[in-house]
Amino acid sequence: MSMRTMRYIGGLISFLWTATLLLAPVVPVLCSGCQPPAQGRKAAKERWDKASAQIRLTLAEQLYDSGKYEQAERTVRQCLIADPRMPHAHLLLGKLLLARGGVDQAVSEFQRAVEINAELDEGWYWLGVSAQQQRDQTKAYECYEKAMSLNPTSVDYVLAAAEMHVAQGNSERAAALLNEKMAAIPDDISLKVAAADLMCRLGKDDRAIELYEQAILMTSDNADIAEALGYCYMFAAKWKQAADIFHQLVRQCQQDQQKKLYLEVAAMCSMNCAQYDKAVSCYRELGIEDQNDAGIWRKMGQAALGAGMADRALRCGREVLALRPGDADAIRLIGCAQYAAGDFAAAAGTFEKITLNHSSGAFAWFMRARCYERLGQTDKAEQAYKTALEMDPQSEFADFLAKSEGPKG
Repeated sequence: MSMRTMRYIGGLISFLWTATLLLAPVVPVLCSGCQPPAQGRKAAKERWDKASAQIRLTLAEQLYDSGKYEQAERTVRQCLIADPRMPHAHLLLGKLLLARGGVDQAVSEFQRAVEINAELDEGWYWLGVSAQQQRDQTKAYECYEKAMSLNPTSVDYVLAAAEMHVAQGNSERAAALLNEKMAAIPDDISLKVAAADLMCRLGKDDRAIELYEQAILMTSDNADIAEALGYCYMFAAKWKQAADIFHQLVRQCQQDQQKKLYLEVAAMCSMNCAQYDKAVSCYRELGIEDQNDAGIWRKMGQAALGAGMADRALRCGREVLALRPGDADAIRLIGCAQYAAGDFAAAAGTFEKITLNHSSGAFAWFMRARCYERLGQTDKAEQAYKTALEMDPQSEFADFLAKSEGPKG
């Protein structure tokens, strides 16, 4: 038997089988020699309408998930013409109306859905979403609570209810709810992250860090969680841990603008934990793209100074001065670099340029005194110390002056 013949026979069998299924309900009627009664025809049509409506609803849901909202709305409306009492069809239509801003119309559809099926948890949830958009927090919370009572393990419902607690000023109730659900659903990352975010907002940094760290262990590579953990470390003044997080994010990041932000934060954290060489590396990478950014050159110079790279700090200070002639911060950086390099005479001359500056004058006199001491010019050092103390008796180095070998009065 040829392949063509086999396909023909197979097709014929399939056709006959389909026809048999379709004709089965009416065979007894045909055999009886009479037409089906009107009631039977009506029941058959209703069954067909419901079956076709369910097929259309499945298609509409697929269109909705694909973002094809117009096609989805046309299809779901056809469902409701065929069967007006389909709760999921009313639910889907409400979501489509809400997506294009028709809040009041959407609410009507959601209410119709829960009227048909009061156990439809999604319907109550979307009523809560609608109420939230209408700024009715009390109504929103009631709907979220109803949805959560019908489906206690839905993370979306839990998060929505917790958000409403926070919006109503009940942060402790939100925390209690999240803790309860974390115990019941221990493997859900989003609950831990939400709880950590809340703890961070409440200033409970240690608890937030604990939760973020748990979430990090549960996921392989989530930059958003890592970033949140990094900032939480910063809030807790755990600069080294924060620096480690942001250096890792720098290595992983592919987006230029985001990478620039991570570099800036990593550099700042590195400076605060005295990892000056890492800070220099960050500022150097930032400087490649922004060679005319005086702020980056200044920060790089300060980091280099902390790392003991006096020559690099000096070059950075001169770059800043070229971009901002007369800039007091640049002159101060140059003077400090010269002092760190042991060029005390040059440093004294550099600091002299900013002795009249309002913010840097006292510091400049102090550093000139230190330079004169190193040069063995005791009288000049004594006078410089006095001037520094007179200009700013409350300065950070006043205690140093009181304890130093310089003049006491």
